[in-house]
Amino acid sequence: MYKMAIVDDEPLMLEGVSKAMDWEANGYQLIGAFRSPEGLIRFCEKEHPDILLLDITMPEADGISLLKEIKIQFPEISVIMLTAHNEFSYVRDSLRYHADEYLWKPEIGFQDILDCMNHVLEGRRRKEQSSEKKIYEFADYAYKVEKNEFSSEVFKQLIAEIERALDMENVLELTDIWKRIKELLTQSHPSKESLLSSFLRIFYLYQQYFSKSDLQENCVQEKEVLEVFYKSNTRQEFTDELFHLFEKMNDFLNCQKMIASEELKRKIECYIEEHMGNNHLNLMELSKAIGLSYSYCSRIFPEITGKNFSRYLIDVRMEKACEYLKYSSYKIDRIMELVGYIDKSYFVKSFRQYTTFTPFRYREEYRVKKHAEEKEQNTIS
Repeated sequence: MYKMAIVDDEPLMLEGVSKAMDWEANGYQLIGAFRSPEGLIRFCEKEHPDILLLDITMPEADGISLLKEIKIQFPEISVIMLTAHNEFSYVRDSLRYHADEYLWKPEIGFQDILDCMNHVLEGRRRKEQSSEKKIYEFADYAYKVEKNEFSSEVFKQLIAEIERALDMENVLELTDIWKRIKELLTQSHPSKESLLSSFLRIFYLYQQYFSKSDLQENCVQEKEVLEVFYKSNTRQEFTDELFHLFEKMNDFLNCQKMIASEELKRKIECYIEEHMGNNHLNLMELSKAIGLSYSYCSRIFPEITGKNFSRYLIDVRMEKACEYLKYSSYKIDRIMELVGYIDKSYFVKSFRQYTTFTPFRYREEYRVKKHAEEKEQNTIS
């Protein structure tokens, strides 16, 4: 008997699914019918339904986000998405985040739901049968140290940290987490079988990240991860091969981040260069202009430029002021305005800190030096 549940905010849909079909006569046990997704994750942890009917649009939740969370935490649960909206974006997002099937409410009856569930579960059975392989225990399993038991709770915490690091695209943190996972596997000695679901969950997190970024082709394949488990290998060989697959994805993520950082750095430089004359220019304005949240921009700015925003802006303004003093005939008051200062004493103080000269002295020093160079050049000629 397969266990099924439904989440839908429409009372008629819930009533119909609950009473219009003799599910048990068709091999299903309805174990949950929810108008709200509240408590659904806890329900899945406790009851482990085989199949879930999930509405895409509900007042209290986004069904697609819920689908992602379920597939990450419970990849073994088959999910059929239900919607009254016949739009391609819903189909695309449902399939992108591994929904098993998609049904349009206005065109389905309860027999259609039953047929769809049978189809999904039959497909799952065939997939399991065709891909079912023996998970060989480690070739050096006799080396197992009984006294150091593997902590699945610690591993769950590390997986949660991986999810957060991927959301933040924090490659340094990912690298640190993987080191800790390797230490955990070295210090304790879990069986391969006990590790399978955890590493598949990590794989789905990476797959979700690459899918969201339209970089699916750069994500390793599920079968590559499984093959490491199916092989007869030593504990060290297993760890090296498995970690190599995830390092490949981390390396690619790092490359993409560096490319994105260069592009972001160029945007920052261009915007500040063009708007330095605005004496109200600040990080909030910059973040809006380049399409980032203030909190993310404040965190990423020092990483990209090597300075905080205030220091960077002062340096850009002072460098531009130096150019104007050397190559233009603008008066100092005009230069001060062009680089975004309204208080002359503050401008002079900032300039002295940057160059050790006052603006007037800086210009005079440059002219004397230039005159000496030209005189020397004429003498040589």
